Amino acid sequence: MSTTGAARGLFAYDGRLARVLLAVFQCFATSALFLLTALPAIVVDQASGRISHAAIWLGVIAALPIGPGVYAALAGMRGFIAGHGYQGRLFKRFWSDFATGTARLRWLWAGAAAIELLLAYNAALYGEGDGAFLAVTAGGVLVATAVVAVCCIALQGASGRPLEVLTLALHAAAARPLAPLTWLVVLATALAATQLPVFGTNLALFLPALAAWTVLTANRVTGFDRKAAALVG
Repeated sequence: MSTTGAARGLFAYDGRLARVLLAVFQCFATSALFLLTALPAIVVDQASGRISHAAIWLGVIAALPIGPGVYAALAGMRGFIAGHGYQGRLFKRFWSDFATGTARLRWLWAGAAAIELLLAYNAALYGEGDGAFLAVTAGGVLVATAVVAVCCIALQGASGRPLEVLTLALHAAAARPLAPLTWLVVLATALAATQLPVFGTNLALFLPALAAWTVLTANRVTGFDRKAAALVG
């Protein structure tokens, strides 16, 4: 192939460079849209001057859109992986998945909010003790794990009563423990990366999508997807 032909192939609208740029754009847009769903919680957290009943309740309510945001981010990156690249209509797809996740898993978000409320009150009342801190942290970890597990198994087609879907999700996670361990490592790494000086804010514009991609890849590698498909089927 001549140099001119190679250059044309590289810069063609469907060439390698275009595919890379579109992949970067999808990571950026998916992350930005997810951060938009987390914006109410961020604003409330920054605006809360002191702990009060109103601040705790408002914080839990403001965090409600994050759950469907997680579902939408995972769904978007799942489509990206399955389609081997950018799929188009990214914004419409994200908000459609957000609406689907909101309606389909509304019981999960309600349950998670109730547990978050309980954890927040425990942190406010007993947060100075080491035992209370560990208990609240463990509770938060379990909630995060359950949310990701249910989102992942819902994307595999699981349906039915809320408790049944939650049981299937936890069963799959327990059967493939490397998957939830990877999720937690990814979450901790992403949160730590956002705290980096200078680069943290810029990384945050790509981390949610990269974290979703890593979670989905871990599900495939560890066998979580196979186990979930077997349970759902």
